[in-house]
Amino acid sequence: MNYKVYHLIAVVLAVISIVLAVVLLIWGEKGSVFFAIIPVLIAGAIERMGKKTK
Repeated sequence: MNYKVYHLIAVVLAVISIVLAVVLLIWGEKGSVFFAIIPVLIAGAIERMGKKTK
């Protein structure tokens, strides 16, 4: 895969993380908002993998 595909996957995961964080905050589960960090960490790893293929 090329860099653009990795970047697209990372951006999608970041958007999912933002939506998940907002939904969890609205829902009232303040302790579980930290689960929204996991997709961001995965997105960062995917972004680094994409930079290696550049």
